[in-house]
Amino acid sequence: MSQPILQTDNLTIRFGGVIAVNKVSVHIKQGQIFGLIGPNGAGKTTFFNLLSGIYKPTDGRIFFKGQDITSLKTHEFTPLGISRTFQNIRLLKGHSVVDNLLLATHHRLHYTFISAFFNLKKFRDNEMNAKKIVIDLLEKYDMEGFQDHIASELPQGLQRKVEIIRALATGAEVIFLDEPAAGLNPSETVELMKLIRQLKNEKKTVILIEHDMKLVKGICDEIAVLHFGQLLDQGSYEKVTANPNVVQAYLGRRYEDAQNQ
Repeated sequence: MSQPILQTDNLTIRFGGVIAVNKVSVHIKQGQIFGLIGPNGAGKTTFFNLLSGIYKPTDGRIFFKGQDITSLKTHEFTPLGISRTFQNIRLLKGHSVVDNLLLATHHRLHYTFISAFFNLKKFRDNEMNAKKIVIDLLEKYDMEGFQDHIASELPQGLQRKVEIIRALATGAEVIFLDEPAAGLNPSETVELMKLIRQLKNEKKTVILIEHDMKLVKGICDEIAVLHFGQLLDQGSYEKVTANPNVVQAYLGRRYEDAQNQ
């Protein structure tokens, strides 16, 4: 069995007397689409915040490609190849799509303040390289016609796509998507699923939180279920949704509806 690209070992975080995530151990293979589901308040976003360095665990460890990254600072996750989006779209208002994507390339730029102030060759070369990265990504994901549009004025589905491309602009191998289908209409959700499948074909690892069970069933290789901060089960959609504890805790009627679609 190959080594997981991302793994947690008894990951736990407490806020005062509340245990938000309690001894959660998951393993995620490279190139997987991995879904994290559970009722509201189950600890899903908190778990994401732990995996992306925003929160530090009270106990337990996080491994990326076998390296213990538990104690790394938030900004140290991006150069490793880990990036994320948030449930609420966070684009720079009043700025173009290109400007929003260039923001994600900053850690790839290697020039000094002096180079920038005097517009030296090293500064110009770095800026040109960053622009090329962004333009190439827009072409790759069929967004080249929107590069000069104000990102925050695009339809919701395209705004979400810009956010995902911005995560890719960091050079990420692992991308966390926090409820990417939230606020999308059915046609936008279909386009989102196509994009996520494309990322899988490119050997990216996608880890997502999602309440849309039709989407989860349609694209996820494996899922894990959290309930009150504890892991109920991990495995294929069929295996996990057959677990009576999972059905009782979360799925219920939604599961039956998804099975009938």
